[in-house]
Amino acid sequence: MMTLRERKKARTREALADAALQLFAEQGFDHTTVDQIAEAADVARRTFFRYFPSKEAAVFPDRERRLSQFRALLEQRGDGGNALDTVRTALFELANDYMENRDRVALQQRIVESSPALLAYDSELDRDWESAIAAALGDHEAHPDNARRRARLQAGAIMGAVRAIFREWYASRGQADLQALGQEAFALLR
Repeated sequence: MMTLRERKKARTREALADAALQLFAEQGFDHTTVDQIAEAADVARRTFFRYFPSKEAAVFPDRERRLSQFRALLEQRGDGGNALDTVRTALFELANDYMENRDRVALQQRIVESSPALLAYDSELDRDWESAIAAALGDHEAHPDNARRRARLQAGAIMGAVRAIFREWYASRGQADLQALGQEAFALLR
């Protein structure tokens, strides 16, 4: 159970994220300032930076939570489990989160697509996901170079498929079945 202080911090973070997304949607990312976001959330500019390291990060308020959850799911494989199946299962688990929050995710994507700076930032964030997948598939210093290269290539292929799936999903305004799109993509990858 969260303490009163933790609940207050969570509410402040959520208010900042909501204000940022609303202002980005109304004014555009490039025309919105951190000061405007802080004012809309009724906090000081300095408070904004306690919760988000940059204006770009405010577009992706759930990123750290999702990436941490993903990494934890990847670690659940246990001895003898198939790494690719573990990655697949972890991605499908996160697909549920995206489906439950489809309106917010679709709004975030529209904001991202409206700004070259955000497109570049989003691409950088994808590298963290790809690295997590590569690690789960065997990109470890203890493995031979060819095994590490293979893990990185597989991770790149999976992330390419994930990007393609999300393009389809965004084109449907989040109405397509993300799980079904993922099933199709993994069948093709196999």
